[in-house]
Amino acid sequence: MKYRVIALAFWVICGVARAEGPLVGLEFESEKNNHSGITNHAVDIVPGWEFPEKNLINRIELLIEGNKDTSADADGVTAKENKLFVRLRHDGDFTDTLGYYIRGGIGRSFNSERSFNYAYIEPGIEYKFADKWAWLAAVRQTNSIDSTNGHRITQFRTGPTFDLDKSNELDFLYAKGNGDASLTSWVVEYVHKF
Repeated sequence: MKYRVIALAFWVICGVARAEGPLVGLEFESEKNNHSGITNHAVDIVPGWEFPEKNLINRIELLIEGNKDTSADADGVTAKENKLFVRLRHDGDFTDTLGYYIRGGIGRSFNSERSFNYAYIEPGIEYKFADKWAWLAAVRQTNSIDSTNGHRITQFRTGPTFDLDKSNELDFLYAKGNGDASLTSWVVEYVHKF
């Protein structure tokens, strides 16, 4: 299974080089577990490509993530995790200033405790204050898809988004999650379109 996922990632990354509208993103998330008090830092590299607005799917991305707890748990273990996640996105507009998006996908978490498959769906709205910036509000529902327990989380995400120019986007998000864990996160997302 591990080699199939690596082969799929390589195939998608090679496709990005030939794709129309390629992009690359970088995401950083600092997440605190409110029950244990442990903070986790995650970095994602996100190759992908964009399609015309008229398409049903406007963006496809491969998230390649590495994350690590900043301190050890009660057993003295500092958790580390790697993830691969394929994410699709659809964008649309209700009005000139109010838009929506739906993004989601499936992925695999590789860690020392137990590896598992998971998915999420995230519908959101964006209110555009000006051509260059908007405010985002979304709800993300995450869960394992292979009956692994402890991964059902509903997360509210909000924050400003900036189109720095036609090739660069920058988002600053606050996220509050509840369910199998109580989490608080700060997220910075950057995308460069070629």
